[in-house]
Amino acid sequence: MADIDIRELRAYEPYCADCGESGPIETSAFLAFAWEQAHDCATAAASAEVAQAS
Repeated sequence: MADIDIRELRAYEPYCADCGESGPIETSAFLAFAWEQAHDCATAAASAEVAQAS
């Protein structure tokens, strides 16, 4: 049988408290923070409206 190590993986899911959108699950806190900084609620709402209309 193979010798397997099970390692803990930390995941970060960025979340916008204003509009409720969550970003992609990242393994780096830096990438999650970058999504939070780049997030724009107006653009997210417009994308949701377009997707809902389709």
